[in-house]
Amino acid sequence: FGQIKESLSLAKLAVKLNKSDETLWTILGEAQIANQLYKEGLISLENAQKINPNMGEIYFAKSTIFLKLSKIKEAKDALKKGVKILPKNFRGIFQLGNIYLMEKNYEKAIEEFNKAIKIKQDFWQAINNQGLAYFELNKINLSIISFKKAIELEENAEPQLALASCL
Repeated sequence: FGQIKESLSLAKLAVKLNKSDETLWTILGEAQIANQLYKEGLISLENAQKINPNMGEIYFAKSTIFLKLSKIKEAKDALKKGVKILPKNFRGIFQLGNIYLMEKNYEKAIEEFNKAIKIKQDFWQAINNQGLAYFELNKINLSIISFKKAIELEENAEPQLALASCL
């Protein structure tokens, strides 16, 4: 916990020394997120965005804040912008899939999880969540295949429980 506070102090100092560096503003925003200072984090990320609106990491960090604040639409919009800038960012694509899962847009969720898996084939979390989406669509055989593959990649309780509920 002390390290998180210390990183926040260092990030604030770095920004004071160089207010024109979007990376430092982004680091400050992420440190603020880690300290649950979401409004301050958004301000820092807005400052980074003004300097460089083409830095995908800014949008991914903003989406984290929006999700913490239960602002799903804003989180989805931020992720879409981030993925547009960094189309190979499998974590951003995965998060977008998770939002579609929350919205019960299972077809779109599967599409996003497929994109993430195409980039990182051993991304067991995306494979697992793909299985959840198939389950919600009542495509039990496809969900079983997904859960088994996720378990092969990572022995984790989440896909094991999901598989058990399918069987």
